[in-house]
Amino acid sequence: MAAPALGAHGLSFHRFGESQPSLSVAGLSTRASASTVLACVGRGLLSADVPPTDSAGNVYTRLGASHVYTLWPTSGTTLYACVQARGIDGLGVAVAKPDPGDEVTLSVVEIANGGLVRDVQWKEVLAGQPLTSASVSTTGPALLVAWWWGDSGVYEEKTAVPDNGFTVIDTVLASGALVQCAVAVRQVEAAGSYNVTWTSTPLQGAQLWLAAVQAAAS
Repeated sequence: MAAPALGAHGLSFHRFGESQPSLSVAGLSTRASASTVLACVGRGLLSADVPPTDSAGNVYTRLGASHVYTLWPTSGTTLYACVQARGIDGLGVAVAKPDPGDEVTLSVVEIANGGLVRDVQWKEVLAGQPLTSASVSTTGPALLVAWWWGDSGVYEEKTAVPDNGFTVIDTVLASGALVQCAVAVRQVEAAGSYNVTWTSTPLQGAQLWLAAVQAAAS
């Protein structure tokens, strides 16, 4: 059985006041079958959160709860998954914007040879503490996907760098009124417990998601 591996991925965002009815990540060439698609969404107005939809008709289920930022209590993040996704060439994943002017960021990651979200954890760390995620456990080979959602204000360009063998695949770290995000992955070959610590600038806290996806029969 092939090990779970990184497939197609992308990130898109709208700044505050960029009035659009929806936000999408388009043009993803996903596998025809046996993939899991994760979609992590950050919104300025979390109460407007709705599940993603896509151009292949897949259904996305929320993993755990949505979470507000301590510093921005109307804003927050949510993680969704389609564990057995039907893939197409040029897949588009979209989230509606009930408030068209809201700032929204959408990250989409396909895990080829997936089918089972073995573990998913969320943690918020405030500024001045190590930005270390909660740990996920695996029972065999897995692809780990980590999201860093920083909580600093609108000024300054940002940086976000993970450790523990994670590689950054997508980011939005620009200054301005937007929901900042960095996405990183690590492929592991054995059962174990794994986490990631992020180093970021300027000094800030973050919401930290970590998901472990394994093959459906693992």
